[in-house]
Amino acid sequence: MKKIRIAILGLGRWGSNYLRTFQMLKNVEVTHVCTRKKSDAEKKIKTLGIEYSGKITTDYREILSNKSIDAVAIVTPGATHYQFAKKALQAKKHVLVEKPLTLSVEQAKELTKFAQRKKRILMVGHLHRYNPAIEIIKKDLKKGIIGKIQYIQTIGTGNGPIRSDTNVLWDFFPHDITILSYLLDSVPQEVNAQGAAYIKKNNEDVVTMNLQFPNNIFTISMASWLYPFKKREVIIVGETGYIVFDDYAKKEKVKYFKKESNEEYKSPEISDKKPLTEELKHFVECIVKKKKPMTDGFEGVKIVAILEAADRSLKKKGEPIKIPKISTEV
Repeated sequence: MKKIRIAILGLGRWGSNYLRTFQMLKNVEVTHVCTRKKSDAEKKIKTLGIEYSGKITTDYREILSNKSIDAVAIVTPGATHYQFAKKALQAKKHVLVEKPLTLSVEQAKELTKFAQRKKRILMVGHLHRYNPAIEIIKKDLKKGIIGKIQYIQTIGTGNGPIRSDTNVLWDFFPHDITILSYLLDSVPQEVNAQGAAYIKKNNEDVVTMNLQFPNNIFTISMASWLYPFKKREVIIVGETGYIVFDDYAKKEKVKYFKKESNEEYKSPEISDKKPLTEELKHFVECIVKKKKPMTDGFEGVKIVAILEAADRSLKKKGEPIKIPKISTEV
């Protein structure tokens, strides 16, 4: 079978993870890596401990004009996603964009329409849709393992890096919103958010967000760049029990507890498949089989619409904002 030829734009921490993971896929050839400084990229690739025989370029146009390249993975700051994705689609490349798709709903809609018109795959890297632990939780929630859901709490933290292109809301909450919307099979109706900027003026590094979902379910989320360690947790409170997901736990990422006794009664077996590997495999499969991605452009639009409403609430000091209904037709 012909290998899918992919170029990666951006070789920061997450771009490096993309390169390492794509290199492990048998039916993929990474032909180009595009970054600002060639010497920095060469050093970084050496530290990854991988064999990379592709080209390193500082000129994105070189990738766009190369007709042998099938797809582009965009792993750059969020503010650049729209321009880079549009140029790639114009060049008839399939596109995988790291979350969020864009920093505005209008741009997200435009890219989604444009991809449809060009008949190209547009996929967004909403990592936790490919997380086996989240999949197990969703199946068990459908079975009613903790009864009716009452509320959900999420937390995402890290000790930096403090970004300049966007605030912590746009950086971390795409994960929370993706997980919550998927587990609840619905889109929130209203949001309020509050935060503070301690390091860079007018660029919030700590934010809390409350979402109101249908069926009277509300969620509480916290994101922070100012925390002693990385944390990604989801706590689901039901009528009869609790589910706790800890993405950084070395063992038992998912635990179930009985509500009355607080006794742990189940720790389901979770596949050791890595979410990023599953995500990138899915992207390649969608190209080969010409099928719709699980996290396509429309899914990206939905997440951006919620983020945009949350950011509006943040700027209005926590004023509740109604989330507009997103049509299945963009």
